[in-house]
Amino acid sequence: MAKETFKVVVIGAGLAGLTLAQALRTRGVDVEVHERDTAPTDRSQGYRIHINPTGTRALRACLSDELFELFLDTSGSGGQGLRFTDHLLRPLLSLDGPHSADPLLNHQSVCRVTLRHLLLRGLDDVVRFGRHYERYEELPDGSVVAHFADGSTARGDVLVGADGCRSRVRAQRLPQARVMETGAIGVAGKLPLDEELRSWIHAPLLASAHIVMGPHGARMFAATHEYRNRPSKALDLGTDGTGGLLFDTDTDYLMWAVTASPERFALPADTSLSTPRQLGRAVLRLVDGWHPVLRRAVADADPETLTGLPVRSAVAVPDWAPSRVTLIGDAAHCATPLGGMGGNMALRDAELLYVALVEAARGIRPVAEGIGRYETAMRAYAADAVLKSRKNLDRSLTENRMSRAVTRATFRMIDRIPSVKRRMAAEASG
Repeated sequence: MAKETFKVVVIGAGLAGLTLAQALRTRGVDVEVHERDTAPTDRSQGYRIHINPTGTRALRACLSDELFELFLDTSGSGGQGLRFTDHLLRPLLSLDGPHSADPLLNHQSVCRVTLRHLLLRGLDDVVRFGRHYERYEELPDGSVVAHFADGSTARGDVLVGADGCRSRVRAQRLPQARVMETGAIGVAGKLPLDEELRSWIHAPLLASAHIVMGPHGARMFAATHEYRNRPSKALDLGTDGTGGLLFDTDTDYLMWAVTASPERFALPADTSLSTPRQLGRAVLRLVDGWHPVLRRAVADADPETLTGLPVRSAVAVPDWAPSRVTLIGDAAHCATPLGGMGGNMALRDAELLYVALVEAARGIRPVAEGIGRYETAMRAYAADAVLKSRKNLDRSLTENRMSRAVTRATFRMIDRIPSVKRRMAAEASG
């Protein structure tokens, strides 16, 4: 029997939390989202995010028809396929992406700022900003109460931790589920994709995303983002220029992200101790001797867009018994960014969890049973993805010259075997 009232409380208004909220709201389930930021543009949400077919199908399942069409309209072209090169842009391996008239089968490139605005659409009465979550309490009647720093509370039938890698919900629910510092940091930058840039850029960078395997344990990811339609118009965002290029939702751009150890960057492990200009100078020192186009992309990046982050990864834990408190996104399975898996897993989480919660709200299945089914499925794909992303990091940042040479030789060999290339491309397509 359906409950007369059923409420879900979500902590965190990132990609996972907002996608889940949209799915629940569309299906008539009462949901509240509590976010520590005071506004959607309090801090950068990152740059371009790659949505593979798994992520696109999850968005199709979670969003209304109108919002999904807006997602497609405001996404962009990030090129076709993925290219691996050395630091002099000499080709190692090229993987072609799918080309289909069906958007559910293609890869999408979307700006994180744009996607967050889209996912907030229609949730004005659902999302509460400036809410600093502290802890939860499970009551004898089966409800869960979230406590906030200002003394206020939020009560629901289910509490969902969508509060990122350093999740406070996870720290209480699964204290054994640790997230470790990998010993690597990433620095990213962004520059407008204008006519001047097009005049000097390496042409293949406009056609495909690139992974540049640098010497001495360094790696660069570079990709363009070209909008199909201007999001400010489609989403009624306005164009006052507030926030500069970092929060811009209309300007086509090239972004890059370099990953290495703090020692290679000659930076402190705590990236918050470095100013944007210090980050930029550190990357320029690191890429000295790389292809001139890559050095110029670093040198010409808008200083306001330069950001540094530590690279973290979840530690595997044994299975746990389900309860009315669960986790999604990075709160459940923090992965390194090497592989582009984190965002797509978060969307898949939202798709699976909303089904369990809708069934509970309608009395089809008990809450704990539905959450248990979700967590079992999530653990299966998340464990594999987290492990792969960590292996990608270790392989990319190895200081062992022989190991790096073997990796490059392997990529060159694979590039000559079409059947193996197609299999790798299919695995990357989700």
